Amino acid sequence: MSPVSIHSPTKINLTLDVLGRDERSGKHFVNTILYRDDSFFDEIELGQTGGRGVVLTCDSPEVPTNEENTILKAMKLLGESGWEITLRKKIPIQAGLGGGSSNAGSILKFFGKQKGIPEHELLELAKRIGADVPFFILDDNLAYFEGFGDEYVQSWKIEPLKIDYLNTGIKVSTEEAYTNLNLDHCAKNSVKTERLLGILNSSTNYKPSTINQFFHNDFEDSFFHQYPELQGKGHLTGSGGFLYFSLVLD
Repeated sequence: MSPVSIHSPTKINLTLDVLGRDERSGKHFVNTILYRDDSFFDEIELGQTGGRGVVLTCDSPEVPTNEENTILKAMKLLGESGWEITLRKKIPIQAGLGGGSSNAGSILKFFGKQKGIPEHELLELAKRIGADVPFFILDDNLAYFEGFGDEYVQSWKIEPLKIDYLNTGIKVSTEEAYTNLNLDHCAKNSVKTERLLGILNSSTNYKPSTINQFFHNDFEDSFFHQYPELQGKGHLTGSGGFLYFSLVLD
C-alpha cells in the first residue's frame, strides 16, 4: 500500500449548552450542535512499514507522540500495527477547535471504511477516546450531540460555511474551561438550540442570518469575563480560545 494522506478537519460549536455536572464521573452534561470545517485541517500521512507497532512523528513540539496521542489511541483500538504516521499540525492546540479529537476520528473513519466497520461501532470506539471524537466519524458536516457531548442524536449535510477565525493567542485547556464555569449561568440559551434544531429539521432554504442569531456558547461568559477586550469580536470555538465570525453560505 502506497503512503496515504488524510485530511483531519476542525470543528466549531454553533451552540453549546452545559446542563450540569455528573458527580460520579466529574464530567459535564452537554447539548451541542457541531459544524465541521473541511477547509481547515491537519494532515496525517500513513505509510506501512512491514514491522510491528506504530511510530508517530509530528512537526509540532507541543504534540505528544507517545501513547497519550489520540492517533495512537485510535490505532490501538483498531488493533493496527506496522505503520509509520506523520502528523502535520495546522490546527492549534487548546484552541477549542477539536484538533486532537479530529485526528483520532479521522483515523477511525479511514480504517473503519477499509475494514468495513459499521458506523455505530466506530461511534462507540470514538467515545472511548474523547467527547468530540464521534463527530468526526460522520460523513455529514453538521450534527447534534447530547450526553457528555458524545451521544450522537442526528446530523445534516449543509452547504459549506465560510468561516473567519480570530486567533486570540490564548490557549485554554478543557479542564481549565470547565473549572472556570459558573453552572448557575449556564443553559440559559437552550431555547436557541431548540429553535435552531427546529429550523434544521423543517427547511433547507434558510438564510445565514436566520441561523446565526441562534449561535451561543456557555463558555463565553467566563472567557469574556477574563478577556473583556475580546467581547463582541466573535463566538468562542468550543472551550476556546479561538473566535469565529462572519459566517455566510458559499
